[in-house]
Amino acid sequence: MAHELGVYDNMFSASGITPWHGIGIVLDSPPTIEEGLQKANLDWGVRLLPLYCQIPPDLEFHTVSNRAVLREDTNEILGTVGANYTPLQNRDAFNLFAPLVEDRSILLETAGSIRNGRRVWILARINTDSADISKGDEIKPYILLSNSHDGTLAVRFGFTHIRVVCNNTLSAAIFGKVSKLIRLTHTANIYNNLETLRGVLDLAKASFVASIEQYRSLASKDINVADLERYVKVVLDPDFKKEFDKAQENDEGIDITLTRTQSLIIDIFERGIGSDLPKARTWWGAYNSVNEWLMYHKGRNIDNRLNSVWFGDGYNTNNRALEVAMKMAA
Repeated sequence: MAHELGVYDNMFSASGITPWHGIGIVLDSPPTIEEGLQKANLDWGVRLLPLYCQIPPDLEFHTVSNRAVLREDTNEILGTVGANYTPLQNRDAFNLFAPLVEDRSILLETAGSIRNGRRVWILARINTDSADISKGDEIKPYILLSNSHDGTLAVRFGFTHIRVVCNNTLSAAIFGKVSKLIRLTHTANIYNNLETLRGVLDLAKASFVASIEQYRSLASKDINVADLERYVKVVLDPDFKKEFDKAQENDEGIDITLTRTQSLIIDIFERGIGSDLPKARTWWGAYNSVNEWLMYHKGRNIDNRLNSVWFGDGYNTNNRALEVAMKMAA
């Protein structure tokens, strides 16, 4: 199917916004752990099954080291994994948040799955003050846990931020250790490693402060058309930076020819969401033009766009867009 949502997928949102363009349940208040599991239709487990093959000429069955991941409530095979793979059950992923949810340090805001449960996420808002980059441009801090049951992704646990005016996922601070998403491979040690993640709230708050400083720094620096075009080219075409740097070394000019996508990002800068805010025509606005393209324009539909920003190439592009903006605006 063209979209990422399977017939068994669901999700909830406690932010007041229906998730994923009308797919999902809007809750009046943040749920408990048990309510979150049920509302997101994630109250199921997986187990590993042995795999066999027939080897010519006798065509007898032989056990192979890889195993199949079975979704227990639907009996669907979600993927095949290696011999050392240890699944992270949905309930255990939710329970990681339990102490912080119980004392309301964090609030479960959205959770769900795509591809019939092959990929699962939990997004929890840190219950602390938000921050304004400029008047009307509010940022809120979150903790994101993402997991796969098909063997394609490690467990990722870390910090991200939401720009309220457009509900976009921003990159967190990228120059400090506290900013990095923690990745855990599906091995026998995964449950021991998860215990170390329960103390991340202070790190999350530190990351939020560092990120806000970065965002405000970008918002304090105006950008001209020439630098905007160069920025977009460097973010989307890393080879262009090499050409540009070489031209600068030789004290030569370089022609900038924008592709259709790059021209679209320039147009988003001029007319996109938040372009009427006080600090829009800055390096902050330039970064958000790439971010908005990733969230609303790249890909076939909202399903695979958010999948890309949280799990795939869009995540890397989003990080690169912030990193390049910080370096070029310095």
